[in-house]
Amino acid sequence: MTTNELFEGFPPVSAAAWKLQIQAGLRGEDYNEQMTRTTPEGIRIKPFYTAEDLPPADRARLPLPAGWKAGMLLVSGDGEAAERARKAIEGGISLFLVRVEGPAEWLGGLGADAGPFWLEWPDVHLDPESVLPGSLGGDSVLLPDPIGTLAETGNWSRGKSADLGRLQELCRQWPQQLSLSIRADHYQQAGAHAVQQLAYAMSHIQEYVLQAQEHPELLPALENPVFRVAVGGDYFMEIAKIRALRRLWILLAAKYELPGACRVIAVPSLRNKTLYDYNTNLLRTTLECMAAAVGGADLICNQPYDTLYQQPNDFADRIGRNQLLILREEAHFSRVSNPADGSFYLESLTDQLGRKSLELFKNLEKGGGFLVQLKALKIQEKIREAAKKEQDAFDAGDLQLVGSNVFPNPADQMAGELQKEVFPRKSGKTLLEPLLLRRLTARYEQKRLKDEPR
Repeated sequence: MTTNELFEGFPPVSAAAWKLQIQAGLRGEDYNEQMTRTTPEGIRIKPFYTAEDLPPADRARLPLPAGWKAGMLLVSGDGEAAERARKAIEGGISLFLVRVEGPAEWLGGLGADAGPFWLEWPDVHLDPESVLPGSLGGDSVLLPDPIGTLAETGNWSRGKSADLGRLQELCRQWPQQLSLSIRADHYQQAGAHAVQQLAYAMSHIQEYVLQAQEHPELLPALENPVFRVAVGGDYFMEIAKIRALRRLWILLAAKYELPGACRVIAVPSLRNKTLYDYNTNLLRTTLECMAAAVGGADLICNQPYDTLYQQPNDFADRIGRNQLLILREEAHFSRVSNPADGSFYLESLTDQLGRKSLELFKNLEKGGGFLVQLKALKIQEKIREAAKKEQDAFDAGDLQLVGSNVFPNPADQMAGELQKEVFPRKSGKTLLEPLLLRRLTARYEQKRLKDEPR
Protein backbone atom coordinates (compact mmCIF):
# COMPACT_ATOMS: atom_id res chain seq x y z
CA MET A 1 0.00 0.00 0.00
CA THR A 2 1.41 3.40 -0.96
CA THR A 3 1.07 6.52 1.12
CA ASN A 4 -1.43 8.00 -1.35
CA GLU A 5 -3.68 4.92 -1.08
CA LEU A 6 -4.16 5.60 2.61
CA PHE A 7 -6.05 8.78 1.74
CA GLU A 8 -8.08 7.59 -1.24
CA GLY A 9 -11.31 7.66 0.76
CA PHE A 10 -10.82 11.27 1.79
CA PRO A 11 -11.34 14.03 -0.77
CA PRO A 12 -8.80 16.90 -0.68
CA VAL A 13 -9.79 19.93 1.35
CA SER A 14 -8.65 23.37 0.20
CA ALA A 15 -7.29 26.06 2.50
CA ALA A 16 -10.35 28.16 1.69
CA ALA A 17 -12.65 25.36 2.88
CA TRP A 18 -10.72 25.05 6.14
CA LYS A 19 -10.96 28.78 6.70
CA LEU A 20 -14.71 28.78 6.06
CA GLN A 21 -15.17 25.99 8.60
CA ILE A 22 -13.18 27.90 11.21
CA GLN A 23 -15.05 31.11 10.46
CA ALA A 24 -18.37 29.32 11.03
CA GLY A 25 -17.17 28.14 14.42
CA LEU A 26 -16.20 31.69 15.42
CA ARG A 27 -19.86 32.77 15.23
CA GLY A 28 -19.22 36.24 13.92
CA GLU A 29 -15.88 36.91 15.63
CA ASP A 30 -13.13 38.30 13.42
CA TYR A 31 -10.94 35.51 12.03
CA ASN A 32 -7.71 37.52 11.88
CA GLU A 33 -8.18 38.98 15.35
CA GLN A 34 -9.06 35.69 17.05
CA MET A 35 -7.03 33.13 15.10
CA THR A 36 -3.84 34.83 13.88
CA ARG A 37 -0.98 36.68 15.48
CA THR A 38 1.97 38.67 14.21
CA THR A 39 5.42 37.88 15.57
CA PRO A 40 8.05 40.51 16.44
CA GLU A 41 9.64 39.57 13.11
CA GLY A 42 6.53 40.72 11.25
CA ILE A 43 5.42 37.19 10.31
CA ARG A 44 1.72 36.40 10.55
CA ILE A 45 1.08 33.04 12.20
CA LYS A 46 -2.07 31.28 11.01
CA PRO A 47 -4.12 28.59 12.81
CA PHE A 48 -3.45 25.99 10.09
CA TYR A 49 -1.12 25.38 7.15
CA THR A 50 -1.54 23.30 4.01
CA ALA A 51 0.57 22.27 1.03
CA GLU A 52 -0.35 25.63 -0.49
CA ASP A 53 1.96 27.24 2.08
CA LEU A 54 5.03 25.24 1.05
CA PRO A 55 7.86 27.28 -0.49
CA PRO A 56 9.08 26.54 -4.02
CA ALA A 57 10.51 23.07 -4.47
CA ASP A 58 14.11 24.31 -4.79
CA ARG A 59 13.98 25.50 -1.17
CA ALA A 60 12.13 22.54 0.27
CA ARG A 61 15.10 20.47 1.42
CA LEU A 62 18.22 21.22 3.41
CA PRO A 63 21.55 19.46 3.78
CA LEU A 64 21.53 18.72 7.51
CA PRO A 65 23.86 16.66 9.72
CA ALA A 66 23.07 12.98 10.21
CA GLY A 67 22.65 13.65 13.92
CA TRP A 68 23.71 16.01 16.67
CA LYS A 69 26.32 15.75 19.38
CA ALA A 70 25.76 16.49 23.05
CA GLY A 71 28.49 18.79 24.32
CA MET A 72 29.50 20.82 27.33
CA LEU A 73 30.60 24.43 27.74
CA LEU A 74 33.89 25.03 29.57
CA VAL A 75 36.29 27.93 30.11
CA SER A 76 39.99 27.09 30.05
CA GLY A 77 40.76 29.42 32.96
CA ASP A 78 38.24 27.74 35.27
CA GLY A 79 40.28 25.94 37.91
CA GLU A 80 37.71 23.14 38.07
CA ALA A 81 37.39 22.72 34.29
CA ALA A 82 39.53 19.59 34.05
CA GLU A 83 37.66 17.81 36.85
CA ARG A 84 34.30 18.87 35.46
CA ALA A 85 35.31 17.52 32.06
CA ARG A 86 36.38 14.16 33.53
CA LYS A 87 33.05 13.77 35.30
CA ALA A 88 31.23 14.72 32.12
CA ILE A 89 33.11 12.03 30.19
CA GLU A 90 32.11 9.46 32.82
CA GLY A 91 28.54 10.73 32.50
CA GLY A 92 28.31 10.33 28.74
CA ILE A 93 29.65 13.58 27.26
CA SER A 94 32.80 13.50 25.17
CA LEU A 95 32.69 16.68 23.05
CA PHE A 96 33.60 20.01 24.65
CA LEU A 97 33.17 23.61 23.56
CA VAL A 98 36.01 25.37 25.37
CA ARG A 99 36.45 29.13 25.55
CA VAL A 100 40.23 29.47 25.61
CA GLU A 101 41.30 32.42 27.73
CA GLY A 102 44.58 31.03 29.01
CA PRO A 103 46.50 27.79 29.58
CA ALA A 104 44.57 24.71 28.50
CA GLU A 105 47.18 21.96 28.77
CA TRP A 106 44.71 19.99 30.90
CA LEU A 107 42.86 19.11 27.69
CA GLY A 108 45.65 16.68 26.87
CA GLY A 109 45.18 14.83 30.16
CA LEU A 110 41.55 13.86 29.65
CA GLY A 111 42.37 10.61 27.89
CA ALA A 112 41.30 8.93 24.68
CA ASP A 113 37.59 9.16 25.52
CA ALA A 114 37.66 12.95 25.28
CA GLY A 115 37.43 14.93 22.10
CA PRO A 116 37.25 16.41 19.70
CA PHE A 117 37.49 19.87 21.23
CA TRP A 118 35.83 22.91 19.71
CA LEU A 119 38.02 25.78 20.90
CA GLU A 120 36.59 29.29 20.90
CA TRP A 121 39.43 31.77 20.51
CA PRO A 122 38.26 35.22 21.74
CA ASP A 123 41.77 36.71 21.58
CA VAL A 124 43.34 35.93 18.21
CA HIS A 125 46.72 37.05 19.55
CA LEU A 126 46.82 34.14 21.99
CA ASP A 127 49.33 31.65 20.60
CA PRO A 128 47.83 28.14 20.33
CA GLU A 129 51.21 26.48 20.78
CA SER A 130 51.75 28.24 24.11
CA VAL A 131 48.44 27.32 25.71
CA LEU A 132 47.36 23.99 24.17
CA PRO A 133 48.80 20.53 24.80
CA GLY A 134 51.19 19.13 22.22
CA SER A 135 48.52 17.11 20.46
CA LEU A 136 44.77 17.37 20.12
CA GLY A 137 42.42 15.09 18.25
CA GLY A 138 42.52 15.50 14.49
CA ASP A 139 38.88 16.59 14.52
CA SER A 140 39.48 19.36 17.05
CA VAL A 141 38.92 22.83 15.66
CA LEU A 142 40.04 26.37 16.47
CA LEU A 143 37.23 28.91 16.27
CA PRO A 144 38.45 32.53 16.13
CA ASP A 145 36.02 35.41 15.64
CA PRO A 146 37.69 38.79 16.19
CA ILE A 147 34.62 40.62 14.86
CA GLY A 148 32.48 38.73 17.37
CA THR A 149 34.87 39.79 20.14
CA LEU A 150 34.42 43.40 19.02
CA ALA A 151 30.64 43.07 19.16
CA GLU A 152 30.75 41.35 22.57
CA THR A 153 33.24 43.64 24.31
CA GLY A 154 33.09 46.87 22.31
CA ASN A 155 36.83 46.67 21.58
CA TRP A 156 39.18 44.94 19.21
CA SER A 157 41.87 42.94 21.02
CA ARG A 158 44.65 45.15 19.59
CA GLY A 159 42.98 47.07 16.78
CA LYS A 160 41.26 46.14 13.55
CA SER A 161 44.35 45.80 11.37
CA ALA A 162 46.30 43.89 14.01
CA ASP A 163 43.43 41.49 14.77
CA LEU A 164 42.57 40.71 11.15
CA GLY A 165 46.25 40.41 10.31
CA ARG A 166 46.73 37.94 13.15
CA LEU A 167 43.70 36.00 11.93
CA GLN A 168 45.41 35.58 8.57
CA GLU A 169 48.52 34.24 10.34
CA LEU A 170 46.46 31.70 12.27
CA CYS A 171 44.83 30.54 9.05
CA ARG A 172 48.25 30.00 7.49
CA GLN A 173 49.62 28.18 10.54
CA TRP A 174 46.56 25.97 11.26
CA PRO A 175 44.86 25.48 7.88
CA GLN A 176 43.45 22.04 8.74
CA GLN A 177 42.13 22.85 12.20
CA LEU A 178 40.82 26.39 11.92
CA SER A 179 37.30 27.43 10.97
CA LEU A 180 35.91 30.91 11.17
CA SER A 181 33.29 31.25 13.87
CA ILE A 182 30.29 33.56 13.93
CA ARG A 183 29.03 34.39 17.43
CA ALA A 184 25.43 35.05 16.42
CA ASP A 185 24.32 34.28 19.98
CA HIS A 186 25.34 37.80 21.03
CA TYR A 187 22.51 39.26 18.98
CA GLN A 188 19.83 37.09 20.57
CA GLN A 189 21.11 37.63 24.10
CA ALA A 190 21.03 41.40 23.56
CA GLY A 191 17.39 41.25 22.44
CA ALA A 192 17.41 40.94 18.63
CA HIS A 193 14.49 39.09 17.07
CA ALA A 194 15.05 36.15 14.73
CA VAL A 195 15.17 38.12 11.47
CA GLN A 196 17.77 40.48 12.92
CA GLN A 197 19.83 37.59 14.28
CA LEU A 198 19.97 35.92 10.88
CA ALA A 199 20.67 39.10 8.92
CA TYR A 200 23.40 40.20 11.33
CA ALA A 201 24.98 36.74 11.23
CA MET A 202 25.13 36.87 7.42
CA SER A 203 26.47 40.43 7.39
CA HIS A 204 29.00 39.39 10.05
CA ILE A 205 30.39 36.50 8.01
CA GLN A 206 30.26 38.65 4.88
CA GLU A 207 33.04 40.75 6.41
CA TYR A 208 35.29 37.68 6.52
CA VAL A 209 34.28 36.67 2.99
CA LEU A 210 35.30 40.09 1.70
CA GLN A 211 38.60 39.83 3.57
CA ALA A 212 39.19 36.48 1.90
CA GLN A 213 38.90 38.10 -1.53
CA GLU A 214 42.10 40.00 -0.75
CA HIS A 215 43.70 37.38 1.53
CA PRO A 216 43.12 33.89 0.07
CA GLU A 217 44.63 32.23 3.14
CA LEU A 218 41.25 32.82 4.80
CA LEU A 219 39.36 30.76 2.22
CA PRO A 220 39.91 27.30 3.81
CA ALA A 221 38.48 28.65 7.08
CA LEU A 222 35.29 29.59 5.21
CA GLU A 223 34.73 26.18 3.67
CA ASN A 224 32.91 24.93 6.76
CA PRO A 225 32.40 27.85 9.18
CA VAL A 226 30.75 27.49 12.57
CA PHE A 227 27.76 29.55 13.65
CA ARG A 228 26.96 29.70 17.34
CA VAL A 229 23.32 30.56 18.05
CA ALA A 230 21.39 31.18 21.24
CA VAL A 231 18.05 29.36 21.30
CA GLY A 232 15.13 31.18 22.88
CA GLY A 233 11.73 30.05 24.11
CA ASP A 234 9.64 30.38 20.91
CA TYR A 235 9.91 26.69 19.97
CA PHE A 236 8.86 26.69 16.32
CA MET A 237 10.51 30.03 15.54
CA GLU A 238 13.82 28.71 16.89
CA ILE A 239 13.57 25.54 14.77
CA ALA A 240 12.93 27.66 11.69
CA LYS A 241 15.75 30.06 12.62
CA ILE A 242 18.41 27.36 12.54
CA ARG A 243 17.07 25.96 9.28
CA ALA A 244 16.92 29.42 7.68
CA LEU A 245 20.48 30.12 8.81
CA ARG A 246 21.78 27.23 6.73
CA ARG A 247 19.78 28.30 3.69
CA LEU A 248 21.04 31.86 3.90
CA TRP A 249 24.66 30.76 4.14
CA ILE A 250 24.19 28.50 1.11
CA LEU A 251 22.92 31.51 -0.86
CA LEU A 252 25.72 33.82 0.30
CA ALA A 253 28.44 31.22 -0.20
CA ALA A 254 27.27 30.45 -3.73
CA LYS A 255 27.76 34.11 -4.66
CA TYR A 256 31.47 33.77 -3.83
CA GLU A 257 31.85 30.20 -5.11
CA LEU A 258 32.26 28.79 -1.60
CA PRO A 259 30.96 25.30 -0.71
CA GLY A 260 28.08 26.49 1.49
CA ALA A 261 28.63 23.89 4.21
CA CYS A 262 28.51 25.04 7.81
CA ARG A 263 28.18 23.76 11.35
CA VAL A 264 25.84 25.09 14.01
CA ILE A 265 26.46 25.19 17.75
CA ALA A 266 23.25 25.76 19.70
CA VAL A 267 23.17 26.92 23.33
CA PRO A 268 20.04 27.84 25.35
CA SER A 269 19.65 31.58 25.72
CA LEU A 270 20.09 33.36 29.04
CA ARG A 271 17.68 36.13 28.03
CA ASN A 272 14.60 34.29 29.31
CA LYS A 273 16.25 32.60 32.30
CA THR A 274 15.15 33.57 35.79
CA LEU A 275 16.68 33.92 39.21
CA TYR A 276 13.46 33.27 41.13
CA ASP A 277 11.74 29.92 40.68
CA TYR A 278 14.96 28.85 38.98
CA ASN A 279 13.85 25.24 38.53
CA THR A 280 11.62 26.42 35.68
CA ASN A 281 14.87 27.03 33.80
CA LEU A 282 15.11 23.24 33.47
CA LEU A 283 11.89 23.22 31.46
CA ARG A 284 13.03 26.14 29.34
CA THR A 285 16.42 24.65 28.49
CA THR A 286 14.85 21.28 27.67
CA LEU A 287 12.48 22.95 25.21
CA GLU A 288 15.33 24.94 23.70
CA CYS A 289 17.58 21.91 23.30
CA MET A 290 14.68 20.10 21.62
CA ALA A 291 14.27 23.00 19.19
CA ALA A 292 17.99 22.88 18.41
CA ALA A 293 17.80 19.15 17.72
CA VAL A 294 14.78 19.44 15.41
CA GLY A 295 16.26 22.50 13.70
CA GLY A 296 19.40 20.63 12.76
CA ALA A 297 22.20 21.82 15.07
CA ASP A 298 25.48 19.91 14.91
CA LEU A 299 26.45 20.45 18.54
CA ILE A 300 24.12 21.26 21.45
CA CYS A 301 25.61 22.50 24.71
CA ASN A 302 23.16 22.95 27.56
CA GLN A 303 23.20 25.73 30.16
CA PRO A 304 22.92 24.57 33.81
CA TYR A 305 19.64 25.70 35.37
CA ASP A 306 21.46 27.71 38.06
CA THR A 307 24.15 29.23 35.87
CA LEU A 308 22.85 32.76 36.51
CA TYR A 309 23.68 32.84 40.18
CA GLN A 310 25.81 29.84 41.20
CA GLN A 311 29.35 28.78 40.45
CA PRO A 312 29.68 25.51 38.50
CA ASN A 313 28.74 22.51 40.63
CA ASP A 314 28.44 18.75 40.17
CA PHE A 315 24.67 18.57 40.55
CA ALA A 316 23.86 21.26 37.98
CA ASP A 317 26.42 19.82 35.53
CA ARG A 318 24.90 16.37 35.88
CA ILE A 319 21.33 17.58 35.39
CA GLY A 320 22.38 19.68 32.38
CA ARG A 321 24.07 16.83 30.54
CA ASN A 322 21.31 14.35 31.44
CA GLN A 323 18.76 16.60 29.78
CA LEU A 324 20.73 16.18 26.54
CA LEU A 325 21.31 12.47 27.03
CA ILE A 326 17.60 11.81 27.63
CA LEU A 327 16.74 13.68 24.44
CA ARG A 328 19.34 11.69 22.52
CA GLU A 329 19.17 8.23 24.07
CA GLU A 330 15.61 7.90 25.38
CA ALA A 331 13.56 10.33 23.29
CA HIS A 332 15.59 9.43 20.16
CA PHE A 333 15.89 13.02 19.00
CA SER A 334 19.05 12.15 17.08
CA ARG A 335 17.61 9.28 15.05
CA VAL A 336 16.25 11.44 12.21
CA SER A 337 18.46 13.94 10.41
CA ASN A 338 15.71 16.30 9.23
CA PRO A 339 12.54 15.79 11.29
CA ALA A 340 11.05 19.13 10.23
CA ASP A 341 11.29 18.27 6.52
CA GLY A 342 7.90 18.60 4.82
CA SER A 343 6.10 20.23 7.75
CA PHE A 344 3.82 22.80 6.13
CA TYR A 345 4.13 25.20 9.07
CA LEU A 346 7.89 24.90 9.58
CA GLU A 347 8.72 25.02 5.88
CA SER A 348 6.60 28.16 5.50
CA LEU A 349 8.08 29.76 8.62
CA THR A 350 11.62 28.93 7.48
CA ASP A 351 10.99 30.45 4.08
CA GLN A 352 9.45 33.64 5.47
CA LEU A 353 12.29 34.07 7.97
CA GLY A 354 14.83 33.60 5.21
CA ARG A 355 13.16 36.09 2.89
CA LYS A 356 12.86 38.80 5.54
CA SER A 357 16.42 38.21 6.75
CA LEU A 358 17.79 38.40 3.22
CA GLU A 359 16.02 41.71 2.70
CA LEU A 360 17.50 43.13 5.91
CA PHE A 361 20.94 41.75 4.99
CA LYS A 362 20.81 43.57 1.64
CA ASN A 363 19.89 46.81 3.41
CA LEU A 364 22.84 46.37 5.77
CA GLU A 365 25.21 45.90 2.84
CA LYS A 366 23.81 49.00 1.12
CA GLY A 367 24.55 50.88 4.35
CA GLY A 368 28.22 49.89 4.27
CA GLY A 369 28.17 46.45 5.85
CA PHE A 370 28.32 45.04 9.33
CA LEU A 371 31.38 46.86 10.71
CA VAL A 372 30.24 50.24 9.41
CA GLN A 373 26.77 49.75 10.88
CA LEU A 374 28.19 48.49 14.18
CA LYS A 375 30.59 51.44 14.48
CA ALA A 376 27.76 53.87 13.70
CA LEU A 377 25.72 52.18 16.49
CA LYS A 378 22.87 51.47 14.07
CA ILE A 379 22.86 47.74 14.80
CA GLN A 380 22.87 48.39 18.54
CA GLU A 381 19.97 50.83 18.14
CA LYS A 382 17.85 48.34 16.17
CA ILE A 383 18.54 45.58 18.69
CA ARG A 384 17.68 47.92 21.54
CA GLU A 385 14.35 48.73 19.88
CA ALA A 386 13.52 45.04 19.47
CA ALA A 387 14.56 44.32 23.06
CA LYS A 388 12.36 47.14 24.37
CA LYS A 389 9.30 45.80 22.53
CA GLU A 390 9.84 42.38 24.06
CA GLN A 391 10.50 43.91 27.48
CA ASP A 392 7.28 45.94 27.23
CA ALA A 393 5.38 42.74 26.39
CA PHE A 394 6.86 41.06 29.47
CA ASP A 395 6.11 44.04 31.71
CA ALA A 396 2.50 44.11 30.45
CA GLY A 397 2.08 40.38 31.05
CA ASP A 398 1.61 39.55 27.37
CA LEU A 399 4.90 37.64 27.37
CA GLN A 400 4.79 35.34 30.37
CA LEU A 401 7.59 33.69 32.33
CA VAL A 402 6.30 31.34 34.99
CA GLY A 403 7.62 32.16 38.44
CA SER A 404 8.23 35.79 37.54
CA ASN A 405 5.35 37.78 36.03
CA VAL A 406 2.90 34.86 36.39
CA PHE A 407 2.55 32.45 39.32
CA PRO A 408 5.46 33.80 41.40
CA ASN A 409 6.31 32.09 44.66
CA PRO A 410 6.27 34.84 47.34
CA ALA A 411 8.19 32.63 49.76
CA ASP A 412 11.11 32.24 47.36
CA GLN A 413 14.15 34.19 48.64
CA MET A 414 17.43 34.44 46.74
CA ALA A 415 19.48 37.24 48.28
CA GLY A 416 21.58 34.80 50.29
CA GLU A 417 22.12 32.39 47.40
CA LEU A 418 24.00 34.59 44.95
CA GLN A 419 27.53 33.37 44.22
CA LYS A 420 28.00 35.44 41.06
CA GLU A 421 27.27 38.93 39.79
CA VAL A 422 23.72 38.49 38.52
CA PHE A 423 23.41 41.92 36.90
CA PRO A 424 26.66 42.53 34.99
CA ARG A 425 27.35 46.06 33.85
CA LYS A 426 29.50 47.61 31.16
CA SER A 427 32.89 48.51 32.60
CA GLY A 428 35.73 50.55 31.18
CA LYS A 429 36.04 52.60 28.03
CA THR A 430 35.05 50.94 24.79
CA LEU A 431 35.47 51.80 21.13
CA LEU A 432 31.77 51.20 20.54
CA GLU A 433 28.69 50.08 22.45
CA PRO A 434 29.00 46.34 23.23
CA LEU A 435 26.15 43.87 22.84
CA LEU A 436 25.39 42.95 26.44
CA LEU A 437 22.97 40.38 27.80
CA ARG A 438 19.55 41.88 28.49
CA ARG A 439 17.48 39.51 30.64
CA LEU A 440 13.75 40.06 30.64
CA THR A 441 13.37 39.54 34.39
CA ALA A 442 16.34 41.64 35.52
CA ARG A 443 14.42 44.70 36.74
CA TYR A 444 11.79 42.54 38.43
CA GLU A 445 14.51 40.57 40.22
CA GLN A 446 16.44 43.67 41.31
CA LYS A 447 13.33 45.08 42.97
CA ARG A 448 12.43 41.77 44.57
CA LEU A 449 15.96 41.26 45.94
CA LYS A 450 15.85 44.76 47.42
CA ASP A 451 12.49 44.07 49.07
CA GLU A 452 13.51 40.74 50.64
CA PRO A 453 13.53 40.81 54.45
CA ARG A 454 17.00 41.02 55.89
